[in-house]
Amino acid sequence: VGATYTSYIRALGDLDVAQQSLLNTADQYKEFLDRHLLWIPSADFFGPDALRNLLPAVGWALSPPSWIEATQVALKTLRDNLVIAILALLVLMAVVLSRRPLAAKFRDINSRVGRIHSDNIGLTLAALGIAALRVLPLPLALALAAWPLRGGVEQTQFSTALSVAFAAIAPFLYNTLLFRLLSAQNGILQVHFGWGAGRLPEIRRQLDRIIVIGIPVIFIASMTYNSPIAGYRESLGRVAFVIVMFLISGIARPLLHPVKGVAASYYARYATGWLYKLRWFWYWFVAGAPLTLAATSLVGYLYTAAMLTRQLIDTFWLLLAIGIVSLVIRRWLALARHKIAVQQELERLEQEAAAAGEDKAEGELPEIESKPLDLDAIDQQTRRLVNAVLVFVGVLLGWGIWSDFLPALGILEQVSLWSQTVTVDGQELNVPVTLADLLLALVVVAVTMVAAKNLPGLMEITVLQRMTLQPGSRYAINTLVRYVVVMIGVIAVLNIIGWDWSRIQWLVAALSVGLGFGLQEIVANFVSGLVILFERPIRVGDTVTVGQLTGKVSRVRIRATTITDWDRKEILVPNKAFITEQVINWTLSDPITRVVILVGVSYGSDVNLAHRVMEQTLRDLPLVLDEPEPRVYFVGFGDSSLDFRLHVYSRELEDRLPLTHAVHGAILEALRDNGIEIPFPQRDLHVRSVSPDVKGLGADDKAGS
Repeated sequence: VGATYTSYIRALGDLDVAQQSLLNTADQYKEFLDRHLLWIPSADFFGPDALRNLLPAVGWALSPPSWIEATQVALKTLRDNLVIAILALLVLMAVVLSRRPLAAKFRDINSRVGRIHSDNIGLTLAALGIAALRVLPLPLALALAAWPLRGGVEQTQFSTALSVAFAAIAPFLYNTLLFRLLSAQNGILQVHFGWGAGRLPEIRRQLDRIIVIGIPVIFIASMTYNSPIAGYRESLGRVAFVIVMFLISGIARPLLHPVKGVAASYYARYATGWLYKLRWFWYWFVAGAPLTLAATSLVGYLYTAAMLTRQLIDTFWLLLAIGIVSLVIRRWLALARHKIAVQQELERLEQEAAAAGEDKAEGELPEIESKPLDLDAIDQQTRRLVNAVLVFVGVLLGWGIWSDFLPALGILEQVSLWSQTVTVDGQELNVPVTLADLLLALVVVAVTMVAAKNLPGLMEITVLQRMTLQPGSRYAINTLVRYVVVMIGVIAVLNIIGWDWSRIQWLVAALSVGLGFGLQEIVANFVSGLVILFERPIRVGDTVTVGQLTGKVSRVRIRATTITDWDRKEILVPNKAFITEQVINWTLSDPITRVVILVGVSYGSDVNLAHRVMEQTLRDLPLVLDEPEPRVYFVGFGDSSLDFRLHVYSRELEDRLPLTHAVHGAILEALRDNGIEIPFPQRDLHVRSVSPDVKGLGADDKAGS
């Protein structure tokens, strides 16, 4: 017994080892297929052989015995699963019968949209839910038809192909019908989101082309792609696929052409965004990608073209769904903003009515004209935050769509561009830099550029605005974040392409020597800029005086700081000047500044009266601060006046000139009202000697008179 048990344990161990070896081999084959399957032709070049198989493929697709046999398979499955079949039929009937009441409810919702006291985001969400249910019957019927064709052991190859085709076109038809209903006349896009009626008919026309032409052709392509005979896939399936690709390419011009398409109005409205800048790229990509896939299938890469087409279509539906979500969020924000504006208008009208002495009935509200919502009139920062969140969600979902395709890019690792020598455990190894590394470096560069441009703004919206920070502090944090992102991106790119520290240290040393001689001013300004950002002796928005220049700090950059003077001229001041020279920051910690004004009164004036009059006048001026309180001092005896010195304080730097003007005018008027004279300078001329000619001229004048 012991020997048998030992033999049994040994056999189990050998079986486990063999099973693990088999699993490892399967994983290796799977990894190999994931990497190379898309790059291997799955069919011959489309030629005479494919044309000869075209008629037999059509005969197979239209064969009455095959359809009868598939119908029998479906009926057999339904009889075997009668309860499930009845429940499915009841659900389908309920969906069909609900279309009419749903349409009435939809019209009622649309009638309430746009009214000040009834419009809300719940109406839009309800309308979208109703639209999703109204287009459900036909796609649901197709999806339910796919189930019995594949059920049971009696299924045939033809019934299986039909089942796959029905299952493939059901979601595509549902999405197409849904967006067709959204763009209908008086539909959600027009009533709820304010899309102009001018561009919706063209959208409906192109969607109708997809429904009428595209859906049947896609059904044929899906059916023949799952045919057991390869010749049918390579003939009829390939022809159907090419027709679909040409159809998709054909709708690009009327919809996405930047000048003549439906998208032209959108590009004209957002002429500064990145979508507008890449408008021709989007157009040629949508128009050219289907044609490229069609050509790919014709040369033999049938499986590759089909896989890429599926991924691109799923991505297209994802983008449309994100677009609808974006419109819903923007409408919600616009409604909230609109209701606040309406409430403010109501309060203003009520105040005007109360001021005019009008009596209103209790609960009566003034009439306000209803205006269409402007979905773009929401706060810019809110839009940026919403767009950032939607982009993040879109990237995650897009990654899920394309994750099956990403392993195929591993073949790019076999294309070596150059090599680098690295040291591992004391041994030098020759590691190649591949085409995949170069593409990854380009992706990192693009991500770094986008992050450096948008990450500070995103931090401003999500974090910094919720903290009690001064504007200058937020600006400094955003600038430092931008610097850090750029540095991380540069280091990552250098590591990817093989330029590690051991290879670039000589370049850094050479640059250090060059910086020490030729670029010392630039380095000094750069370091001074970092000191300004960390120490913050000046901040964005501060009013400073550097030498003979006075103005407001508008930007702090790596090399120089931009100051806008009072003439609205922008002056670039090297950062070094703020560290090595004397700088006056008028608003560093306290914006209150003192203004000194000199006033003189005539000799013989009552000094105490003049003091009281000027002190009281200063206290009555609104621009003069009460704390610190204004002061008046009798400071001395001038040549022709008794001199007073007035100390007043201004709350803001911009108030200094208006305050000086107000003090001068008020003091002049107050002194005049109290009979106190402000003298003007007098000069006495004493003549010690006069020329005889002048004396004679004077005598002649007296004699003549």
